[in-house]
Amino acid sequence: MGFIKKHIEWIAFLFGLILMASMDPYSQGVDLCLFDALGLSFCPGDGLGHSIAFLFRGELINSVQANLMGPFAVVVLSIRIFSIWKDLFINRNKDLTEITNG
Repeated sequence: MGFIKKHIEWIAFLFGLILMASMDPYSQGVDLCLFDALGLSFCPGDGLGHSIAFLFRGELINSVQANLMGPFAVVVLSIRIFSIWKDLFINRNKDLTEITNG
């Protein structure tokens, strides 16, 4: 299995979290909502990036006001990243043990 295929998921999640955490939550950015592009007025992800940026600045109330799911998304993505790291570490140790004991 290639390096990219093995690591792309956690790298993408971590990179996305870092980008959203480093953005200025008070600025208005580009709207990338597919629902808005289709002409629908409701967008479930509206303010998610702002919510995550507020959360990483310790502004929990602003985070929840921007998007209620922001803190939840950070928790879920963080758990997934650590889960992947754990699986990679355990598999790596199994491979090393098999090589040394094999």
